[in-house]
Amino acid sequence: MEIIKIIWVYFIWFLTLLILDYVWLWHITKDFLVKEFWKLISLESDWSIKINLIAWITAWIIISAMIVTFVSLKYNNIWEVIFYWALLWFFSYAMYDLTNLTFLNNYSIKFTIVDIIWWTFACCLVAVNSFYFYNFIK
Repeated sequence: MEIIKIIWVYFIWFLTLLILDYVWLWHITKDFLVKEFWKLISLESDWSIKINLIAWITAWIIISAMIVTFVSLKYNNIWEVIFYWALLWFFSYAMYDLTNLTFLNNYSIKFTIVDIIWWTFACCLVAVNSFYFYNFIK
């Protein structure tokens, strides 16, 4: 029975991240992304961002598994979960964005900073969500 609860936590975390990412990419930062990365991203004829849906979903499945496995299920205190989740997420996104900044022409330093800060904060929200959800179904 415990494995079903853990699968539910993975699913809730994954779904929450997909929703946050959708809102972030297509509503909050769409114009910012197009302005900063118009040479690097694929755009539809209406200037909306074109994505590889399979890669997008696969990335969030892997990230969900990483975070839930190494943080959410490991700690019993909400503050520990938030702290370690924020650290893991900050390090992961800093590595991703700073690597892009290193190798990709015209990768925006402004975007790098915004992206690291947003996803560290957003994942703390998800940490709280998954922690309380897991403890609710326990």
